[in-house]
Amino acid sequence: MIPYGLKQQVEFKKGYGPSLGKLNLDKALDVSEDDFVKKINSNEESFFKSEVILFPSHTCINQVQKNLGTENIKIGMQDCDINTEGAYTGAVSLHSLSDIDFCIVGHSERRLLYNESDEVVKDKLETVTNNNVSAILCIGETKEQKNDGNTFKVIDRQLSILPKDAINGLTIAYEPVWSIGSGELPSNEYIEDVLSYIKNKLKSLYSDEIVEKINLLYGGSVDKNSINRLLDVKLIDGFLIGSASADFESFKAIADKLN
Repeated sequence: MIPYGLKQQVEFKKGYGPSLGKLNLDKALDVSEDDFVKKINSNEESFFKSEVILFPSHTCINQVQKNLGTENIKIGMQDCDINTEGAYTGAVSLHSLSDIDFCIVGHSERRLLYNESDEVVKDKLETVTNNNVSAILCIGETKEQKNDGNTFKVIDRQLSILPKDAINGLTIAYEPVWSIGSGELPSNEYIEDVLSYIKNKLKSLYSDEIVEKINLLYGGSVDKNSINRLLDVKLIDGFLIGSASADFESFKAIADKLN
């Protein structure tokens, strides 16, 4: 379930945890994977120059792969199980799907709604990389952590799971949890400061040559309007787009700006 992608508000209450708002079922029913893919195929020029990765729900991945008419767009998993084989009822492993290029690890919803610890995220990161799939590691602070002045402390902790040996194909996605789906966009200066901190942290672990190969994405209230300002942030290499990607015209408008 992707609450933000369905315009469902998520409020994080101290001493309680995540509280889900009313689900916008009209938004959910409007999203058709077949229709979305057909529109991509007929507007391929909008997605030709930039690297585009789609993350369909697990049940739709094979269908999207089958119908997608371009090799310029890659396919990724929204999440995966730590285990790749064995009896784990209900789990979706990397081996259960074919031709997967990327996998998201440590998304804020997995951390907060499913209580995935840094240790679990670390294990998933190892599973993904050991199976030659490129990992997109999500990190970011909640509003409470931000207000308490603990943003860098949280980022530091979440990056502490990275191994000493470099990970091929690693991407870091910074997503301030308080900005996701809320329309509350951090200032460019705030984003730049956090990304600079992440970059310096990576340089303390790996060589400059390796760090230059690690893309930094930003996710949080990215839409066809905010993209104009966000493109001015020099350290952003790309974007992890949530609810705006559920609407094709909005998604296309963002892609056109990136071209």
